[in-house]
Amino acid sequence: MALVEYERTGPVGVVRLNRPERMNALGAAMLDELRAAFTEIDSDDAVRVGVITGSGRAFCAGRDIKEANTADTSLSEQATTKNLDLFMENNHAKPMVSAVNGYAGGGGFYLATYSVDLVVAAESASFHIAEVGLGILHGWQTGFWFNLSKAVSTELAYGFRVGGRRAYDGGLANRVTTDGELMDTAMGMAQHVAAMPLPIIEANRALRSRLDNRIPEDVDAEGGSRYREIMDSGLAGEGDKAFLASRSS
Repeated sequence: MALVEYERTGPVGVVRLNRPERMNALGAAMLDELRAAFTEIDSDDAVRVGVITGSGRAFCAGRDIKEANTADTSLSEQATTKNLDLFMENNHAKPMVSAVNGYAGGGGFYLATYSVDLVVAAESASFHIAEVGLGILHGWQTGFWFNLSKAVSTELAYGFRVGGRRAYDGGLANRVTTDGELMDTAMGMAQHVAAMPLPIIEANRALRSRLDNRIPEDVDAEGGSRYREIMDSGLAGEGDKAFLASRSS
């Protein structure tokens, strides 16, 4: 069974994360298949827009902590770290729409938001900077990237989960729908974009990306320094152990 399913519906390429028993956690094999699916969208001239969603009760739980710790590798050596471009950049050749069903945490949060152009959230969606609770410094910059309100950005930075309706109200999602209407809404947005004149979409996309918020250099440098200090303290490893213990108890 494929961990990532791909199909084309007219001008729309649909990617479905298909590891529901692990909440679509990003293990090494799944990341390889995800990269292949994105390559298929980018290389197929018949595809104008991509849609990504998840199977089961989660969109994507992010880093596969169990797999990573079984391999006994440091965070910098884990599969997600080596594939950051898949979810920490919007480097797709074509516009992407996420259809966020259920939990989107850690790398899954960014796969659902930062790596796409448009976000459709089900009311059951739950957006979460999971790194916070695992002792990994992240989330302080997220609200700035998305131009979120202070209230929503602070909740994310402090490890709260933000539901689909609140994500929409706070500007993190473009649409919020019932669970049953999620894919129809996402496909409708994708088909709308696909019907627009291609040169206009390409130009607007390129120019709009240049208006994205950039972290000031001094703040970015301090964030990097604090990140390294915290990682050197071993707090992230303890967070992983606590997470695994909670799942086995």
